[in-house]
Amino acid sequence: MKKFLLLILLVPHYLFAEDLGYWNWTQFSTKIDDARLSLFVDNRFQDRTDEHNFRFASLMLAYPVHKNLDIGFNYSSYDSKPVNSEWKYGRRYEFELNPHYTFDNNWKLSLRNRLEFRRIEDQGSDNTRSRHRFRIDIPVSSSFKAFNGFFASNEFYINHDESTRWEENEFLPFGLNFQLTEQVTFAVFYLEQHKRLKGSSSWKSNPNIGTYLVVNF
Repeated sequence: MKKFLLLILLVPHYLFAEDLGYWNWTQFSTKIDDARLSLFVDNRFQDRTDEHNFRFASLMLAYPVHKNLDIGFNYSSYDSKPVNSEWKYGRRYEFELNPHYTFDNNWKLSLRNRLEFRRIEDQGSDNTRSRHRFRIDIPVSSSFKAFNGFFASNEFYINHDESTRWEENEFLPFGLNFQLTEQVTFAVFYLEQHKRLKGSSSWKSNPNIGTYLVVNF
């Protein structure tokens, strides 16, 4: 708990970073029998929201094959805008295999393993990538009823086009969960995105503040 509080105290330092980005996630979700159908939307901004550089939408279908294992199938469409460049489109089909486990103290461990078959403008369809995310959710009881607890995660990206390589990492050291109503949850988080270009051994780091709104029907 003390480590989480220390990280929260460090937030003002990152708020003054010149290259601070903002990630806005929104998800609408409903259950159909045991399956869950969701629409996930992701908009990203850099330089303190001065520049919109990523827009993304994904139709997602998840199904529990076991109480501790879900599978998922998604179709995603997005546009990205590199620095000093034009918008480029991307499309991808995704398959997920996601184990999860809740401990006796209600801490939850979840893993997301995703295989993406991507078509990228000017790069064709030979852009297969896998992603692997580890996440821990820690519930907290407090006098503020809406506050649910903390979470943290780390996700790494492996590109499988011409050679297998680790090309990206997203480290989320802390986030705060809130239950606004029975059907609406909200989270705020800090995330560091690390990337390296093809053929490069050096990493570029981007700090980001994010929000995540989930509406369940």
